[in-house]
Amino acid sequence: MSDKKQIAEILKTVTLVMCIVLIGFLISACQSTLNLKKVNLPSEKKPLINEKATKEDFAYPTKDPSVVEGKQLFTQNCSACHSFGSEANKNEFTLKYINSVPPSQLFKVITNDDKHESFREKLTRQERWDIVMYVRYTLFGLPKDVEDVKVKFGSNCAVCHGTRGFADGPIHYFLNPPPANFNQFDRLYEKTDEKLFDEVSNGIPWTAMPPWAGRVDKDKHFEFDEKFRWELVKFIRQFGYSTEKDILREKELFEAKESKKEEENTEKDK
Repeated sequence: MSDKKQIAEILKTVTLVMCIVLIGFLISACQSTLNLKKVNLPSEKKPLINEKATKEDFAYPTKDPSVVEGKQLFTQNCSACHSFGSEANKNEFTLKYINSVPPSQLFKVITNDDKHESFREKLTRQERWDIVMYVRYTLFGLPKDVEDVKVKFGSNCAVCHGTRGFADGPIHYFLNPPPANFNQFDRLYEKTDEKLFDEVSNGIPWTAMPPWAGRVDKDKHFEFDEKFRWELVKFIRQFGYSTEKDILREKELFEAKESKKEEENTEKDK
């Protein structure tokens, strides 16, 4: 008799649970139906993809932008309007401006900004990134003593970030969230120099990144003063570009020229 009561209780519980699930399902279905009425479907007045989105043509680079290539491209396309000095009648780039805008913003300005000539059709994405990083490199550049900063970075920062900035330091396995990868374009290119300086100085809450402002390295006998922290930001930035000539690009251009010559010769033969 007790077994029958036990089975009955189990059946009641199962039935109750099923009823609750069914009611929840019905409520969810009703809400979905109601929400559908509020959805604005695409139309001519409100297209799914607007004109601005199609013009953005934004993508992170597939390889480190070359400041060497960027210099040549800047001279050919930008120097008529922009300068780095105090030349008359020219839009001068300033360090203050470069420090206050992320690289991604500069890319968007030369791609689809209404107040600037668009290079979307004239230059490839990689070429536009070359120009952006050349401008940044010219104004912000590398630390005065790269090797000295490299050594100090290695003794203080590489334990988490790795010597090459790939977030593969000895203790990175134990950190959650993981340390920043300075070679990650979608991370590094979305932050201003000022933001990076703030993170180096004051740390990042709820992560293993500590504040470095005023810290002293007793082994290397130096302090993380304001000047050195800015040099450190410059060093971090150099993981995001190359100071070497883009050999692959040169090869592609050469092959394109040769192909064009062959086409022209074929037309002449006809």
